Amino acid sequence: MENPASPESRVQGPERPVVSDHVGRLVVAPNWIGDAVLSLPVLRALSHAAPEERLVVLARPGPAAIYRAEGTASAVTTASALLRDSLAARQGGFSEAWVLPNSYRSALVPFLAGIPERIGYATDGRSHLLTRAPAAPPRTGHQLRDYDRLLESRGIQPDEAPPRLPIPPEAAARADAELSRAGLLRNGSLALLAPGAAFGWTKRWSPARFGGLAAALLRRGFSCALVIGPGEDRLAEEARAAAGDPALPVLGGNLDPVGLAALAARARVVVANDSGPMHLAAAVGTPVVALFGPTDPGRTGPAGVRCEILDRYVFCSPCYLKECPYGHECMREIEVEAVAAAVERVCGATPGS
Repeated sequence: MENPASPESRVQGPERPVVSDHVGRLVVAPNWIGDAVLSLPVLRALSHAAPEERLVVLARPGPAAIYRAEGTASAVTTASALLRDSLAARQGGFSEAWVLPNSYRSALVPFLAGIPERIGYATDGRSHLLTRAPAAPPRTGHQLRDYDRLLESRGIQPDEAPPRLPIPPEAAARADAELSRAGLLRNGSLALLAPGAAFGWTKRWSPARFGGLAAALLRRGFSCALVIGPGEDRLAEEARAAAGDPALPVLGGNLDPVGLAALAARARVVVANDSGPMHLAAAVGTPVVALFGPTDPGRTGPAGVRCEILDRYVFCSPCYLKECPYGHECMREIEVEAVAAAVERVCGATPGS
C-alpha cells in the first residue's frame, strides 16, 4: 500500500482524487505586509483555476485588510490562536489548504483541522504535516515567482501579472481626510517619505537623511509628508528635526495598510526602504524610489510600477542581517542628492508633470 506521508507520494505521480464532502480552499497567508502584497497573484491563480470554489484566506490583521480590499478571496478570516484557528478551519469544510509561509507553525492549522489536501513547501521540517510538499525553489529570482512551483505541483498556471490593490471608497475617504487635516492639496506634487521598515533598523536609511530629503524636495517644488506605521513616531521626529521643519506633516499612524495604500495612491511618488509601504505604493501604481542595502532588490524590489532603486552594495551585501557588524555602509553611502535626483527622474523632472 502507498504511504501517503512519503515524499514521493507528495511530490511525484498523478493527482489523487479527494473523496470527501469538503469543498473550497483555505490559504494560510504570509505574516508581513510586503509578503502579503507579493502573494496576491497566488490568490488570482487559485481563483482562476477553480472560480466556482470558495477561496478563504487566514491572515493576521494587517495582511487580512489587504486581502479583503483586493477582493479575490470569498472571505478573509483574521488569525488568532492556533487551536481556535484550527477548529474554525475544521468547521469550514475545506478540501485543500495552501500554506504560503515556510514555517512549521503555519502548517499546523490545516493539519490539526484535518483538511484532506495540504500543500506547502518542504521547509522547516514540516513535510509530515503536508500531503504535497515540493522542494522550495532557490532564492535567486524575485519573490513573486516563489510560489510558482507550488501552484504547478497541482497543475495550476501561475498568474504572472504584478500585484494590484484596488482602493475601497472608505479607505480613499480616510486618506483624503488625512491629507486635508495636514493641509496637503492633491495637486500632483506630493512626495511621501516612508522611513520605516519592520524587519529591523539595518533596512532603514537614516531618518535624518529622510529629513534632508524632505528639505531638498521642498526646494524643488514638491510638497512632502512623512508616512509611518505603528511604533515609528521616533523616526518621524528625527526626520522632522533634520528637515528643520517641526510642522512637516506626519501621516498614517492611525491607518491600516489599506489606508496607507490609499495615501500612496494620492501621491506623485513614494520614497521608501525595502518595506511594506514600498510594496503598497507599487500595488496601487504609484512610482517608487526604493532604498536597498542589506536586502536584494532582485528578490524584493517593487514590481509592476515605474521605479528607481538606489543601493550601494559593499563586500557583505546582501547580508539579510538585523544587526550590522560593520558600519552600515550599504545604506550610509546613499546620498540625499542622489535620492532627490531619482525622485525627479521618476516624476519626469517637474513636480506635477
